[in-house]
Amino acid sequence: MRLKKLCQFWRLYRSAAASSLIIAALSFAGYKLHFNSATIVLLYLLVIVLQSLAGGFVPSMIVVLAAGTCLDFFFFPPLLSMRVADPFNLLALFVFLTIACVVTWLVSRMRAEARRAELHATEVEQLYDVARRLLLLEPNGVDGVPALEVFRDVLGAGAVCLFDASTAEIVMDGISECGLQERTRQAYIFGKDADATTDGVLVRCLRIRNVTTGAIGFEGLPNPEVLSPAFSVLAAAALERAHTFRRASRETAAAQAEVFRTAILDALAHEFKTPLATILAVIGGIRASRKLETDQEEMADMVEFEVTRLSRLTTRLLSTARLDRDELKPMLKPIDVVPFVECVVHRYMTQSQERRVTVTSCGASVKVPADRQLLELALTQLLDNALKYSLLTSTITVSVQAEEDFITTSVRNEGNSIAANEKDRIFERFYRGARVRNLVSGTGLGLYVARKIAAAHGGSLYLRDEGSRDVVFCLKLPTLHYEHPHLATTH
Repeated sequence: MRLKKLCQFWRLYRSAAASSLIIAALSFAGYKLHFNSATIVLLYLLVIVLQSLAGGFVPSMIVVLAAGTCLDFFFFPPLLSMRVADPFNLLALFVFLTIACVVTWLVSRMRAEARRAELHATEVEQLYDVARRLLLLEPNGVDGVPALEVFRDVLGAGAVCLFDASTAEIVMDGISECGLQERTRQAYIFGKDADATTDGVLVRCLRIRNVTTGAIGFEGLPNPEVLSPAFSVLAAAALERAHTFRRASRETAAAQAEVFRTAILDALAHEFKTPLATILAVIGGIRASRKLETDQEEMADMVEFEVTRLSRLTTRLLSTARLDRDELKPMLKPIDVVPFVECVVHRYMTQSQERRVTVTSCGASVKVPADRQLLELALTQLLDNALKYSLLTSTITVSVQAEEDFITTSVRNEGNSIAANEKDRIFERFYRGARVRNLVSGTGLGLYVARKIAAAHGGSLYLRDEGSRDVVFCLKLPTLHYEHPHLATTH
């Protein structure tokens, strides 16, 4: 390390030493040849200007001091001494030193400006090169080694390291001798940039909209001062581009999967519909023959019940496929909600007499624009859920309440409460609660279909939290007096 500092010191001041020797040689030659002071001052200024062009301000000032000393020693009486007898000579020496200092300062400033302009041009050229090559990369390789190769190649770094905060992954191109990976990770953790030190490691945090998304580190940069903050912006933009590409790829894959799944559901549901209808017709014919014994009657009842259950599932699958393809266009007609709900509940209980269901209503006649078949399917789904997930001895309560421009039909049952983290997920397709998925059979389609039907009518389906074991699902629909912007009614 000491040898390195000595080498740097020598490179900086060797031009000053050479110029000082030239000043001494000129002074000795001028003294022997009896040069006048004007001639020797011009020669001194020439050497000082050349030194200012070649070296920095401090080395040039050393040469200025050497020139002033030689001018006094060799050319101002008394000669060969450091005293100045004539006040005018003292003034001339002061003027010479002042002019030499000003010339040195101006030339040094000009050199610094030229150096800054050169660095800026190099920086702009490198920024353009990096940006161009990053844009040419495939999106899935922007956050990996290919992007680091671009930075390393353009900047001439020994090693480049990138830490991605979203995945906690770190990649590096090149060989690090100073722990570049760990220092890059630490820079992100503490949110602080690290400037180049004696070991040549420089780290910059990557930020998008004031959010730190990662960090990039460089080791062995030939010119650390050329590294503009814009390089970290380019790296952050490249990282964000990779994230966007991955998100878009996942969403595209998910959309394609949904299309395929919907097509399969639609095909299967249609294939099931015809044989199920045939089986029900055959069972009806067998019953009409009145030639069945008691055990055969029970078997026929069992077949009819299971076929009916399978038919309901098929209806759900068909509804799901139609909803996912945005083909659901309700044929809306005014329906009086209270008698409609009572009729649906009565029909449902005729098919399933295992539980008691009560209906309470506002009593008034309230009409809503609705598709009778779809609305019946949604309400049946809620009743089916209440029946399956409630206690055997409990009562299911259906209530109809009017609220200004909306009317809400609530289905309440007492049983398994729904966990807080599942209250939104239960409306997702095929999702079933962790507590009941192994206890009660089901497909996870009922609430999904019911909510889609509610949305198609301009309403909503939600779970009302009452802080008890009761589970209450609310189907909220707009009345005829409410003008929904996306709802058209067919009378």
